Amino acid sequence: MTTEELGTWFLDQPLLMTYLGVLLMGSLVSFIVLLRKITRSRRLGQNPIPPWPLANLDFALFMVFLVLWFILSGSVIIHIFRWIAGDNAVPGINVMILGGFLLQAGMLYLFLRFKFHYRNPNEGPVSPCIIPLGQSLLLGLFYFLASLPVVYGVGAVWTGLLEFLRRQGFEINLPLQDAVLLFRETDSYVSFLGLLLLAIVVAPVVEEIVFRGGIFRFFKGKTSLAVALFISGIVFGLIHGNLHSLPGLVTVGICLGLSYELSGNIRVPIFFHAFFNLNSVLWILLLPDNLPT
Repeated sequence: MTTEELGTWFLDQPLLMTYLGVLLMGSLVSFIVLLRKITRSRRLGQNPIPPWPLANLDFALFMVFLVLWFILSGSVIIHIFRWIAGDNAVPGINVMILGGFLLQAGMLYLFLRFKFHYRNPNEGPVSPCIIPLGQSLLLGLFYFLASLPVVYGVGAVWTGLLEFLRRQGFEINLPLQDAVLLFRETDSYVSFLGLLLLAIVVAPVVEEIVFRGGIFRFFKGKTSLAVALFISGIVFGLIHGNLHSLPGLVTVGICLGLSYELSGNIRVPIFFHAFFNLNSVLWILLLPDNLPT
C-alpha cells in the first residue's frame, strides 16, 4: 500500500478519523497546558523524586543482571518448552507470550532484590506525593496526550531520515517490534487477551518500577535531572532492542520520567505507559498490515 492509497483508505474510515481528531485535539491542548505549567513553575517538580542511593558497584551489578536477563529469558522459555514438547517442536505465539511474562517477572524480581537487599536508611519514598488512584489515572492520561506531539514528531523525523537514506541507495529494512507482529498474527482470543494483559497491565507496572523507580532515580542522584531523564530514556529504548522505533521509544522514556518527576507518584507514569501501549495496540489493530515503511 502506497502513501496515497493509505490516505484514501483513511478518509473512508469515519470512526478512525474521529478517534484521530479527538487524539490530536487532546494532545495539542495537553501539550500547551503542560508547556505553560513548566515554564511558569520555578522548579520542575513540586514533589521532586528522591534518588535511589544505591552504591555504584551494586547498581552496575543490577544493570549487568538486567541485561543478561533480557538476553537469556527468551532462551529459558524456549528450552523449557522444548524440554516439555520435544526438541523438534516449534514454539508458537503462546510460548512467546509466556516468555514476555517471564521477562517482566524477572525484571521485577531483580529490582526488588537489589532494593531490599541493599536498603539504604537515607532512601526516600518512591512516591513522595500521595495521589488518589483516579487522579493518578487522569494525570497519566494528561501526560500521555501531552507527549504525543513530541513522540510523533520524533518518529516522523526518524521515518523521513530513513526514507532519505533509502533514496540515497542505502538498504535499510528495520524489522517491526515483536509485539506488533504478535498482535497482527494472533488469531486466538486467549492469546490476544494474554498479549493485552502483558502490554497494558504487566509491562507498564514492571517497567515503570524498574526504569523510573530504579534507573532514573539512581542517575538523578549522580547527575542533573536532564541527564538522568536522557540516560534512563536511552536505556529504556535500547533494552527493547528495536532500531525501527528506537528514537520514539527513547522519547517516550524521557516523557515518562518527566511525568514521574512532575507528579511525584510512580502510578502516574504507570498509567501514562498503559495509555500509550493501549493506543499503540489500537493502531496496530485498526490500520492495514501493508503500510508503507
